[in-house]
Amino acid sequence: MKKFRIFLLILIIIGVILLLTQKFWVPKLVNQILIWERTLPEKIIPSKEEPKTVTPPTITTKKITEENFSSTVPVILGSSAVAVQARAYIDKTISEFRKEANNGGYEINIDAKYIKSDKTESIVLSVYSYTGGAHGSSIYKVITVDIKNGKILALSDVIKKDQQKSFTEFVKKELNAWRYPDGGDESVVFPETVKDLTFSSFSNWSLEENENDKNLIIYFDQATIGPGVLGPVAWVLPQDKIKDFLQ
Repeated sequence: MKKFRIFLLILIIIGVILLLTQKFWVPKLVNQILIWERTLPEKIIPSKEEPKTVTPPTITTKKITEENFSSTVPVILGSSAVAVQARAYIDKTISEFRKEANNGGYEINIDAKYIKSDKTESIVLSVYSYTGGAHGSSIYKVITVDIKNGKILALSDVIKKDQQKSFTEFVKKELNAWRYPDGGDESVVFPETVKDLTFSSFSNWSLEENENDKNLIIYFDQATIGPGVLGPVAWVLPQDKIKDFLQ
């Protein structure tokens, strides 16, 4: 009992001392607590971002009229990879054409078409340019990407590696069998030109799927497989006919 009283007395004395000296030690204690709080690592709460919805590109057109050339070009809106790549190509093409157009009367027109399958989406750009002479020229630029990851795809991502040579021969055979609608025996294409085609000749392509058809389309520039009057060619291959070649 005596020890307990001594203990209480000591506590009372300490309390009185702390009370009488609080103006000295309280501010220091508060400052130290604030310092500790500032040095503690902040707890980062991860934000719950809503998944971004990628919508199909929208395509309109605009006209460009300058001193040395005129043009009609697509305006492609959208944040998808295929839209971004198509805009970059259009801007680069017009910029380079502007540098070459040092005489009046030059013309460049670009058309754009959006094509989609269940795994890919493409923008097909048809570019017609005139820089003098009797005729202009038409070429294709097709950008095809994987919808899931936005990666630009080559045809080798679609056609099996061990079937690429056979696929090339199949396409050549189909092209050589092309005849004019009047039923004549004359081939639409130049067989000697088609003979030189390789798998790398099929750099412009798209996959198309709708309610009725599933097709692989290969695009050839003007005068690359036939006479210039034939123009650029979009060669349609039904996927049912080439299913053994597909990945």
